[in-house]
Amino acid sequence: MSLRFLGLVFGVVFFVSDASALIERRTERHFDVSAATTLKIDTFSGAVRVSKGDAKTIEVVVSEQADVEKESEMDERLKDFDLRMEPTTGGVGIVARYHKNMTWSWKGWPPVRLTYEIKVPSQCDIEVVTLDGSIVIGSLQGKLDLTNDSGAIFTGEIDGEIKAHSRVGDIAVTACTGAITAHTRTGNITVGRAFGRTELSSDGGYIDLQRAADEVVIHGSGTDAKVGFVAPIKKPAKITTSGGEIYLVMETATACTLDLSASIFGRVKVRNLPIAATSGGVGRSRLAGTINGGGTLITADANGGNIIMRGIDPVPAAEVADPTVLPQK
Repeated sequence: MSLRFLGLVFGVVFFVSDASALIERRTERHFDVSAATTLKIDTFSGAVRVSKGDAKTIEVVVSEQADVEKESEMDERLKDFDLRMEPTTGGVGIVARYHKNMTWSWKGWPPVRLTYEIKVPSQCDIEVVTLDGSIVIGSLQGKLDLTNDSGAIFTGEIDGEIKAHSRVGDIAVTACTGAITAHTRTGNITVGRAFGRTELSSDGGYIDLQRAADEVVIHGSGTDAKVGFVAPIKKPAKITTSGGEIYLVMETATACTLDLSASIFGRVKVRNLPIAATSGGVGRSRLAGTINGGGTLITADANGGNIIMRGIDPVPAAEVADPTVLPQK
């Protein structure tokens, strides 16, 4: 693997304010890589945006900003900033550290704000850890492992697997052909099309899984959860919420077996679905039964809320695309 270092590009951008100006410096690097590669980022702070670029190059632009008026002040801030970008076996590794001094505790953290703009080959495994900042990944092939403490996580259409964890940020996935694991403590989780096993959990946000074509495991605390199923339902689903409601949407012709429990003061409500109850019933707090003769088991437990089921008309066969194939860009 060869490495071309393009150097540092320094710039100063001033914004009029009562307190200070904003000075920005940029670091740019280009790495020659194979068509299939890896990118690993471990940074103390900063927003990370990754998109598809050249087939054999990883391009990195790092913006370093601080609310200071003089270049000498920027130099003072950057003297404790350590940024390393190096080729690794099969890819590129980026590590950013700031040797925090207690004198910064009253000035706000971080003393230098970072933004990463990165272009990678269309097939690339990506691992990102940032303490404070959003993570945005475009439509790519590969495995994603994304973690931040605060800030949103968003992905486009991913032909691969996704792991996403944000302590207080929202998580959104457009589509994924492989397994999805996503957790946030207080944020919302939205998944468009999930073609592999999907495990989602939130301790206060809303969970919305729009089209589930494989196994589903959802846990929420103080959370509403909504799941839309792709027919036919082939893999089981287990949905548990505490202090929230559960919404289930499926085609009227779908065959499945149900084990549903609302709260003691809640109800199982059903619209436009032919349910044959074996215990409990519609309008009660518990319902076990089958739809269209039974099939894959769907378990839902809303401890503190209702369970609401709705049937929709089947999608015409001519409009059903292969669920494992993502649109070509």
